[in-house]
Amino acid sequence: MKNQKGIDNFLLGIAEATNALISLNLEEGTAIALKTLCDNLEVTSTCLYRTHKADNGELLMSLNAFSSNAPQKHRIPNNQDVAFQYYGNLYETLLSGLPFLTTYTQAPVLLKNHMAVDGTKAVGLFPILVENELWGALSLSNMEKENIWTESETKLLLSLANSIGAAVERENLEMGLEEKVKQRTAELEDSKLRFQLAVEGTQNGIWDWEPQSDKIFWSEKMYANLGYEQGELSDLIDGFYDLIHPDEREEARRRFDDYLNNRVPYIMEFRLLKKNGDYHWFKATCKAVWDEHGRPLRVVGSHADIHERKIYSQQLAEQEERFRAVVRDDPNALFLINQQDEILLHSNKSIEVFGYSHTELKGMKLEELLPLDKRKEYTDFMQSFFEKPYTYSPERDLNLKGRRKDGHLFFIDVGLSPVSLEGETLVMAIVTDITEQKEAEVKLQQSYRQINNLISNMPGIVYQCRNDLHWTMDYISPACEQITGFKQAEFYGSPSDVRYGELIVPEERDEVWNQVQESVSRKAPFRVTYRIKAKDGTQKWMWEQGVGVFDAKGENIGLEGCVFDISPIIRNQERLSQAIYAAENRERARIASDLHDSVQQILGASSLNLKNIEEEVKKLSKSAQEHYRKSLQYLQQGIQESRNIAHQIMPYEVDQLGLNQAIQQLLDELKENLGIEISYYDNLKEKPSKEIELSFYRIIQEAFNNISKYSKATKVSVQLISNENEFQMMIEDNGVGFDKNKIDLYRQGFGLTVMKNRIVALSGQLTVDSRPGRGTCLVVWLPREAGAHE
Repeated sequence: MKNQKGIDNFLLGIAEATNALISLNLEEGTAIALKTLCDNLEVTSTCLYRTHKADNGELLMSLNAFSSNAPQKHRIPNNQDVAFQYYGNLYETLLSGLPFLTTYTQAPVLLKNHMAVDGTKAVGLFPILVENELWGALSLSNMEKENIWTESETKLLLSLANSIGAAVERENLEMGLEEKVKQRTAELEDSKLRFQLAVEGTQNGIWDWEPQSDKIFWSEKMYANLGYEQGELSDLIDGFYDLIHPDEREEARRRFDDYLNNRVPYIMEFRLLKKNGDYHWFKATCKAVWDEHGRPLRVVGSHADIHERKIYSQQLAEQEERFRAVVRDDPNALFLINQQDEILLHSNKSIEVFGYSHTELKGMKLEELLPLDKRKEYTDFMQSFFEKPYTYSPERDLNLKGRRKDGHLFFIDVGLSPVSLEGETLVMAIVTDITEQKEAEVKLQQSYRQINNLISNMPGIVYQCRNDLHWTMDYISPACEQITGFKQAEFYGSPSDVRYGELIVPEERDEVWNQVQESVSRKAPFRVTYRIKAKDGTQKWMWEQGVGVFDAKGENIGLEGCVFDISPIIRNQERLSQAIYAAENRERARIASDLHDSVQQILGASSLNLKNIEEEVKKLSKSAQEHYRKSLQYLQQGIQESRNIAHQIMPYEVDQLGLNQAIQQLLDELKENLGIEISYYDNLKEKPSKEIELSFYRIIQEAFNNISKYSKATKVSVQLISNENEFQMMIEDNGVGFDKNKIDLYRQGFGLTVMKNRIVALSGQLTVDSRPGRGTCLVVWLPREAGAHE
């Protein structure tokens, strides 16, 4: 319990401390207040703590001001950055506006340890709140005894703490006002400087008008932008409108008046007449200050030269309009879309393709034109596409489909191309309806499948080859293996393992080549018959039909055609021909026999009878004798002619004398009759079959018939050679010859058709080689077994 003097001292200390805080600045008032409290209150020391936050955000307290009757050097260091956790619920208590009072005996363990360092017996902390935040605390400490302040003392101390808080707020306000004054002063100076620099440094023309005094200022740039020197223009207010292009003049005046009278923002683009007579585009803006009556006091504006940008914008607008027109009129369905997949522009064709109107398509998303099950996939694709745009070409194997307004699905191709417009990346999507192409592809695949099946099941070879001596194959059907014995792969390559041209028997290659080239030169189909040697060594007869393939310039680039194995047909023809020729020979033999044995005997007997009456005829008249003589002469001629006919039908010399002697006899007769030199050589050691003998004999007859008619030859060589598997006859002359490439030997006479048919019937071969001025050579091959089974 304090005595009256103690109470008076307490009240005096509080009063003086409060006065110091009110009359002095915060730092001085706080120092006097702390000392006054320490002198008049029964305390050892008074302190002022400030709160602050550590780097980790923890709230701390530090000793800021200090007054004591028993100073200690370690007092201030020991009370820096003290965590509130030392004081238990200290923070919550102070923040609520209540004091924190404790003695050493009552203090929690951590606080008690802290108090023990400097010997504190009692302590009181009174909150200083600034704008509802804990700014700090007023601390009173007693190091002599554990005393607790009364309720009235506590209220007075709380009031003093509030006074400190008020002083803090007052100083903050004063400092803020001072700082604002300094800041506004600096800003004003900066503003003046900036305005001066802006006027001097900007490319824009600056003007400043005071309507009340009708004074106006034009910057040097205002004059320069119009091509004038400063001061050249006298009327800068009303006369200014005369510089504006007539098309924009009234609108400019209306907008400026509207701004001054109604404060509608003034921004306008118009053309100004320059000194050189050209109009230039400018952008005009201004700001005004009005008095309390709404009258403009000052108007400041600028004119920015936008001529190049304006012209560029106009050109860009024209290009954009042309671009839009191109898009609208494109024959494909075109869509210009943004990154949100919104359709910004579309072609008229897109309306036709998808069935939506112009209004419906505008603003739609492109994904809405796709089937529902494809939209998620499309969205993911477009997201990655916009991250790294590139030109995307459609792939036909994707089987994409579009969705029309009526829900109908149809096949489409989609091409994407990035487009940059005004700095924004857009995408031009080209959608093509390929329904017809798809249907055509299906039909083509079906047709290809049918053709492939037809080719695969065809008994012959279908080919495409180059027009070279090897007939190099670009394609050959699988039937090649069945016919030739070689697989498809063996015909491919450069060079290939197997060359079709080399399968043709050597003696027929030139003739086949010449016939094909002659047809190709006329751009006509060709048909050739020849033999090939198959993989197993057997010979097969081929019938080939084809055409030349030509490029756009008419140049031959290859051959296409088909080849059929006609060996069975040839064999049947051979057997049939053999049978026919055998029957013909038998019939010839019969007729020749009848002529020889019957007709010639009758004619011979008639001749003898007429000769027996020759003496009796002499007794007749001269006229009768003449008739007799002529009749006997005709009879002798008839006998000789019948003998010749019998010999032509079936030369009995071959049957009676043998082939070799019959040929020798025939050649002797021809030599005498034709008056040409004829040589003959043979190596026959065995007798050929009757059919071979007759064929060779007839061939010699027909060959010399051609020689006598056409060749004008003086020498002829005949050779008959017997080889291991065949007989070969060669008849060669030194006549005028001919160009065999220009003549079809089997269609233009020369007696070769019957000759070739006879030879083919015996599985033989006939070739003719001739050149103008170098004679002709005829070669015949007949297999040894020909006609042996007839």
